[in-house]
Amino acid sequence: MKLVRSWEVEGVKVKPPYERVLKVLMSPDTHGVGGLSIGIVIIPPGSKSDKHSHEDSEEYWIVVDGRGEIEVDRERAKLEPGVVVYAPPGAEHQLFNTSQEPLKAYYIFAPPGPEKEMLKRVRR
Repeated sequence: MKLVRSWEVEGVKVKPPYERVLKVLMSPDTHGVGGLSIGIVIIPPGSKSDKHSHEDSEEYWIVVDGRGEIEVDRERAKLEPGVVVYAPPGAEHQLFNTSQEPLKAYYIFAPPGPEKEMLKRVRR
């Protein structure tokens, strides 16, 4: 068994205008897991992620707190707890917190890989 307490994991704090905290919870590099990596993104009220894509990985989000919107390849959808979103490899995407509380979502990369950059920033 592999167990992680997300509140004990050090995160990467991204500065405005794309203010958020990114935590890698499990990945091949941290826990030796295979086909995916999982983490959490916490976006404060009024902030957003940068628009970006991952060429070789699918990305999924599972919203657990807060409300907002997501854009995947120019298609927008509302986010609220219980919503699951999928972005295929290469799809440009961006998350927006439109609420007055933090937007929290677990993210999954399959296959893993994009989380490596976050891990480098945590280890500095």
